[in-house]
Amino acid sequence: MLKLLNSWRESSAVPPGWAPCDPPGAVTKRPVKNSKVLALLQSLLPGRWRKVYHRGRDGTEMHYFQHASGKVAFAKHKLR
Repeated sequence: MLKLLNSWRESSAVPPGWAPCDPPGAVTKRPVKNSKVLALLQSLLPGRWRKVYHRGRDGTEMHYFQHASGKVAFAKHKLR
């Protein structure tokens, strides 16, 4: 069962001690291009969804989908 989170910080994918970079340029938001993923997100919560890339101080990134309300889904920790 997929659940929506209030923030990427609530995700179990965030490693202990991971810290985001300070802006500017630390967060990139893009439209969701995958129509199947967008349809799944829309079924969870209708509205505008964006794919977010959040850079960390250690050179890794958090990737997640964020709704216009601020809710988050599918958070992942990735090496750059």
